[in-house]
Amino acid sequence: MIGDAAFPVLLIPSQAKYHPVTKIAFATDLNSSDIEMIHSVASLARYFNAELLIAHVTDEKYETGDEKQQVEAFLNEVTCKANYPKIYYRHIKGTGIMRGLDWLSEHGVIDMLVMVHRKVNPLERLFGISYTKKLSHHIEIPLLVLPEGLPPLHF
Repeated sequence: MIGDAAFPVLLIPSQAKYHPVTKIAFATDLNSSDIEMIHSVASLARYFNAELLIAHVTDEKYETGDEKQQVEAFLNEVTCKANYPKIYYRHIKGTGIMRGLDWLSEHGVIDMLVMVHRKVNPLERLFGISYTKKLSHHIEIPLLVLPEGLPPLHF
């Protein structure tokens, strides 16, 4: 369903217990198309009066000045468009993207994780499964999956 949906999909694990949504994390690879999605998720966070954590997960080698400038430019555009005061940023370094996402979902003190599911070409599909699909198999908190190219949403 994650790969074929043209609409947001909210996955709630069977073992998840209900509690108020106070912190939502949006995992991003700093793709410029994520900015509109973050704006949409900010409207969801506003509904709950929740914090919105922009989480950039990278492997340990990510430390050059060019990447830091990319982060600053991305966050500047996010804050200009989202107009929501409870947006925060966290860079999560791990020994791999999947481990970083696992750490975020288990130790990030978040109530919901949001990810954009990117369309992959047939060659990429042949060699691997998406991070979103991998995470959906074992995450213990609600996971909101937004398909790439989704028009802006307002909750």
